[in-house]
Amino acid sequence: MNTVVSIDGTKFLFNGRPTYQGVRYRGMPVEGLLFNSRMIQAVFDDDCPETRKLWAYPDTGVWDPDRNTNEFCAHLPEYRSYGLLAVTVGLQGGGSNYRPEVYGNYVNSAYEPDGTLKQPYFDRLLRVLKAADEAGMALIVNYFYWKQVERIKDDRRLFSITQEVTDWLLRTGYRNILVDVANECADWWRRRVIGPDNIHTFIDIVKGTMLDGRRLLVGSSSGGGEELPHGRWLAAEDFSMPHGNGCNPIQLKGKLRRLRGMDEYLKRPRPVCINEDGLSVENLEMALSEYASWGFYCQGYGSDNRDEPRYAQGAREARYEDLTGFQTLPVNWDINDPFKRAFFDRVKAITQGG
Repeated sequence: MNTVVSIDGTKFLFNGRPTYQGVRYRGMPVEGLLFNSRMIQAVFDDDCPETRKLWAYPDTGVWDPDRNTNEFCAHLPEYRSYGLLAVTVGLQGGGSNYRPEVYGNYVNSAYEPDGTLKQPYFDRLLRVLKAADEAGMALIVNYFYWKQVERIKDDRRLFSITQEVTDWLLRTGYRNILVDVANECADWWRRRVIGPDNIHTFIDIVKGTMLDGRRLLVGSSSGGGEELPHGRWLAAEDFSMPHGNGCNPIQLKGKLRRLRGMDEYLKRPRPVCINEDGLSVENLEMALSEYASWGFYCQGYGSDNRDEPRYAQGAREARYEDLTGFQTLPVNWDINDPFKRAFFDRVKAITQGG
């Protein structure tokens, strides 16, 4: 194993040393941060025949989940060369197409409706873990996405899934893992058992699942806008993952300062890692000025603004080479559009000391 992620106070460490050790950018400390990108669809598949065909690659006419994962893994060394140190990958993915007839029907989940784990998802995730470890990167593994968690019939199985996935991750032997239990845990999650008032229970399950005295570092991301972790949730997590969606730089600054002013944070300061925001490098630099890690979110097709995906306008790019974004499937994992290039270029400038 090449990459061991740990935490020391408010800093992330790789192999016992702070990330970006000694680096400063325009007088601001970079050491200990974790620049990252939302690559939530890296192990995606779809069990619904009607929607599965929508993800067909333009150069082959078919959807191929193994191609998707393999191409993603092949790009990790390139991302790392720009200074990116982490990616978020989801076992229930994220929104690929938000048209109701699509969003409400596609089935992307590593769990059957009865909670049984689907082995092909974990085979793909193992390949991602290996590739990230070899590239010198951390993997933020997201367990649950609200739209797909609704398909699990018994709320009680969510607790056992959390334990089983954590045990599986530990048994891989890889130590480059961080856990995001529920993407954007907020009041609008329909299942109360995994909502903000009870997410600490799931965090505690992850913390309590151990192998040879070792456990995984864990938190749960909160939503954009004004949403923040709070109470027992904030007290339980090892690191905080507020999302920056819907915030301009000044709003993001205020949000981060509110988080750091909460009693649970003041009692135990920890890393703040935004693992989803948008396209704004201005938000990236504001997060840096507040000593918070920042995560890129590039939806792609139909969207040139993180808050206004316009899926009804126009057709998807016709050529594989032209596919935009990192979330609408199929994904071209290359740094091939202006938004991707702007982000990676800025990360490179910051992490190399500008």
